[in-house]
Amino acid sequence: MERVSVTIFTDPGCPFGFNLQRQEAQLVWHYGEALDITRRMIVLREKRLSFDELGFSRDMVEENARRLRSAYGMPMRIEAPERMAATIEACRAYVGARIGDPSRADLLLRALRRRAFSEGEALDELKTLREAASEVGIDPHALEGWLADPDVERALDEDMAAARAPLPEALALPHRLSGSDGSRRYSTGSAVFERGERRVVMPGFQPFAVYEVAMANVAPDIERRPAPRSVEELLAWASCPLATAEVAELLGVELEEARERLQAAGAKLQAAAGDGYWSAG
Repeated sequence: MERVSVTIFTDPGCPFGFNLQRQEAQLVWHYGEALDITRRMIVLREKRLSFDELGFSRDMVEENARRLRSAYGMPMRIEAPERMAATIEACRAYVGARIGDPSRADLLLRALRRRAFSEGEALDELKTLREAASEVGIDPHALEGWLADPDVERALDEDMAAARAPLPEALALPHRLSGSDGSRRYSTGSAVFERGERRVVMPGFQPFAVYEVAMANVAPDIERRPAPRSVEELLAWASCPLATAEVAELLGVELEEARERLQAAGAKLQAAAGDGYWSAG
């Protein structure tokens, strides 16, 4: 079977990327064996910036976090950081893992996102990167080597260039992209689905239904795996603890029902940001 190539543009420091983990978990559950997923780093910020430099206030940042947490239910801190961390080193760490330890790269990305948005750690601190690496089984010394590796730097440059060269289908929907009229780039969550001569470009943050439409258009012969039958089945499948909102999304139930099912199944909760992450008991 010819697999579907999926390129997802993201950044560990983007709040939309953090919340999109719900849709990405669904994509992998329903179609995972038929997919080759490549995550390419946008690099939102190459240096740390104050709120004044970015042109907004702490109140604005906190209101946005409050809105996202209310809308998507992910364990996201409301409190604004002292500054907006640079994301380039975290992006470089991910690209290094993608090259040097691909089986753990996506786990590293997830650990970085959790530390940034659930725990309030700064992504431009080496301590954050080292501890995230260690958590997912990557030697921190290997990670530091990737941060200084010219091959990793070239690959990161290629990611950034690709993020800033949207395909014509994406340019047809400029309101789904970021940047000015003269310099458009993919916004976080943008994806390109390709199989043979078929291609669907999905710009921007989208509900999972759009992912399903993309898959149906590029690979109508691929069967969609049904939703998990139980919390136990889902947690046994997951390669890392899942947020309550991710469990709810995959089971097709409301947050409170997902939480009740998890508790009834004896799942273990790692508390974070008013909610938390669940693993099998």
